[in-house]
Amino acid sequence: MVSKDGGKTFSKIGEKYKHVDNHALWIDDKDTKHLLVGCDGGVYETYDFGTNWEFKANLPITQFYKVAVDNSYPFYWVYGGTQDNNSLGVPSRTVSANGITNADWIFTLGGDGYETQIDPENPDIVYPQYQYGGLSRLIRRAEKQLTSVLSKVKTNLPFAGTGILHCLSLHISTRGYIAALTNYSVQMIWVTHGRQSVVIYRDRLIEINYL
Repeated sequence: MVSKDGGKTFSKIGEKYKHVDNHALWIDDKDTKHLLVGCDGGVYETYDFGTNWEFKANLPITQFYKVAVDNSYPFYWVYGGTQDNNSLGVPSRTVSANGITNADWIFTLGGDGYETQIDPENPDIVYPQYQYGGLSRLIRRAEKQLTSVLSKVKTNLPFAGTGILHCLSLHISTRGYIAALTNYSVQMIWVTHGRQSVVIYRDRLIEINYL
């Protein structure tokens, strides 16, 4: 938004072909039509006050909530959820002389990316999630080939502003735990039996048995 009358009225700046959710703004004091904006999609630059935007594709930056690694060999994979740009995974190294490129990244789940867990015994089994408890089970094959999501645990939490904690058992890799928190206290927990049914509990530990 911009005001040209001291804040009496405001109008939108053009954002065509630009990602939304802005967080940082730089204005050139010698040319106020020249702007740099940091947003959920990265860094964009305009020289005509938002009529046209240039995306800075050569900047390897994003907003990760949390990262996790698997036990792949010889190169382990790194997974994480990004703000407004899906959950992602990438190998820690490649055999290419170009190193890790954009083509090496895979999408594991859409939405606002969130925490990811990987089966410690089988790194092809990945559990990504999106905001508000949208948890999925994904099978990752070699050479970045993905199957479709096999199952989803649809929790549909009835409140916003929720933090979701999800972890796999260190003793039984097919068992997972998940909790919904607000204001640093557990508000809702749930358990699945198999892959389909979901039973919601309060003030108890949540357990998910993955088949």
